[in-house]
Order: sequence, then C-alpha cells, then structure tokens
Amino acid sequence: MKYLKLNSLNYFFIFLILFLLLQGVYSFYKYKISFYLEFIKYSYSSNISPLIWNENGIVEYLQVIFLLFAILNFIILLKKKEIYNVSNYFLYFVYLYFIGIIYFFLEEISWGQQIFHWESSNFFKTVNKQQETNFHNISNLLNQFPRSLLIIWCSLSFIIFKYLHHYKNLQNFSLFIFPNILLKKISLLIILFVVPNLLLKKLNLYIEYPTTTCPIDCYFYPYPVEYIESFEIMNLMTFNFIKLSELQELLFTYYILIHSFLINKLKFIKNSS
Repeated sequence: MKYLKLNSLNYFFIFLILFLLLQGVYSFYKYKISFYLEFIKYSYSSNISPLIWNENGIVEYLQVIFLLFAILNFIILLKKKEIYNVSNYFLYFVYLYFIGIIYFFLEEISWGQQIFHWESSNFFKTVNKQQETNFHNISNLLNQFPRSLLIIWCSLSFIIFKYLHHYKNLQNFSLFIFPNILLKKISLLIILFVVPNLLLKKLNLYIEYPTTTCPIDCYFYPYPVEYIESFEIMNLMTFNFIKLSELQELLFTYYILIHSFLINKLKFIKNSS
C-alpha cells in the first residue's frame, strides 16, 4: 500500500511535467501556434513564462517544498534507534548525504534571503553574479560540480546498485543508494531531460540563438525567430523551449523527496556497511 501511494505520486508528478512541457511549447512557439489555429488570438511573441520558470516562480517553490519534506523525512530517520546499529562508515555517509540536502535547500532559498529579504553583504554583492547570498552563483565550479554530483546520484543510482549489491559487506550502502525500483522511473525521466542537451553541446552540435549575425528579416528574443527553423527544432529536441536547468532541478528535488520516503521504510543490516 505504501509503495502504491508513492507510485500514484509518481504518476501525478509525470502529469505535472507534461503540463509544464505543454505550457512551455505554447509560450515559446505561440507565434506559430496562434498563426495556424484560428480560435487562438494571434500573438507575435515567443517567451518563457516568468510565473513558472523565473526566480521565485512556481517551479522554484516546488523545489523548496520537495527539499523541505525530504529534510523532515531524514530527521525522522535519524531519530530511529536502528539507524545507529550500522557501521560508522555507513552512518557517516548518511549524515554527509543529509548535510548535502540541507545545503541544497539553503542554496535554493539563498540561505533565507528569499524569505526574509535581507540585503546581501558586500562580499556577495561583489562576487555573486546575482548579488544574492548563495554560493552556486559565484562561479561555474560551485554551480556545475554540485549539479554533476546530483546528475550522477539521481540518474545512475540503479546502475551503481547493481555493482554494490554483489558485495555482502556493502548491503546497507546498496539499500540506501537504491531502496526501491520506483526510483528508476524518475532516473530515466532525468536522463531524458539531461542527455540530449548535454550530448549535443559536448559534441558542438547545438545551435545557439544568433547574437552577432542575422538576416535582415530575423527578429531577436523575445520576438519569434521565424527564419531559423534549425534553432527551433534544436530547442524542441533538447527541451530548451523552457528553462531546462530549473526543470532538471525540479526532477532532482523530486528524486530526493521520493528517496527520503523510501529509505524511511528500510530495515538496515546490523553492524554492517
């Protein structure tokens, strides 16, 4: 029954993703959709909905909510006596993961600045790209390294599990990393929204929006790019018709949330890693 509820939550989340994608297609390609569908008032525009995708938008609020509930689930887990009957190495790993979630949560709310609206210190005003109290907007390293770890953890855990599961002395690690097959569905979804964009950009096949040279009849964002069909197709293939980084983070936080529910139901092996 407990897994049935989580499975139902997965279906609801997939429905949410589909809604976000359809809304994204409509907003980004509105000038074409409204041109061909007569019942929609024609609008010569192309954009990404700020209410959904911008900072303090719906997607960002959902990320914060998911992480908050994951933290609460971990607090419940760490209050259980059974978790302290395992090896120290495994327990250190659990605490490190928990600290990582708290860090992720605090970065998302700029360590409370987005809630309490205080002014950034001179340090963050100088080094932070958005002059906010967080670290991930200071440099690519502080942004991309944690993101890479999240991609590996959230998309490849079911593969890592296959290797660890063969070692009896690492059973708690394997259970913690991949507690249930439900997570694989989310991992595959993450791979779908990460690989196309990542692969095409790494192979230098991604077509960027023209910012230096453009035909006379070409219009610049937020106006439609009517004569650059390859750019439009590329955006559709890689899901860049929405704010892809925010969608990926939404998937990461949802994975962490479901993972926190699942590990709370586990029976870890005593005195083992």
